[in-house]
Amino acid sequence: MQTRHGPLAEQEILSIVNEDDLRHVVDEGYIVRHRNEARYSLSGLGRSKIRVVLAGGVYDVLHLGHLAGLTEAKSLGDVLIAVVASDITVEMLKGRRPIFPQEDRRKLVEGLKPVDRAILGYEDVGMGYEEVLKEIMPDVVAFGYDQENLERSVREIITRRKLRIQMIKLSKYENERHASSTSVRQKLSEALS
Repeated sequence: MQTRHGPLAEQEILSIVNEDDLRHVVDEGYIVRHRNEARYSLSGLGRSKIRVVLAGGVYDVLHLGHLAGLTEAKSLGDVLIAVVASDITVEMLKGRRPIFPQEDRRKLVEGLKPVDRAILGYEDVGMGYEEVLKEIMPDVVAFGYDQENLERSVREIITRRKLRIQMIKLSKYENERHASSTSVRQKLSEALS
């Protein structure tokens, strides 16, 4: 099992949410200052006022469809965490190695404006998303229009564990002819032939 970033604790949420998104929590007194420290933490009620959204994918060849989906996912809450599939997961799901290694893909996704944090998914496809849900405890999980299998798996986890997580299917990005990684790879292959 690979090294993880650890649970998305209150201190970590505070460090990645932009100040404007936190204003409603600060104004209403849900952030508590630790005694004798300059650090702040969230009260339980404060955490409940910050909506954490989780979205995931391979993100091997970034394109406008990815950006549109992540932008839509960000609009569903205050913090967007993107889960980037590990190289081993990509091989298991797609039957091929990704073009770019997992850490490169993670850094690229984290650099996108709507993404507050990008993490690597677990290598275990079956239990991997369950562990991510346990660590992040999102309020919303957003699925791409083509992620039916993942949506089904996550629904089963949410039901079995009786989690209070909303599931939302994102819109298909129609404004770009090559809005899928498959079509982009095909176009690149044709251009290089």
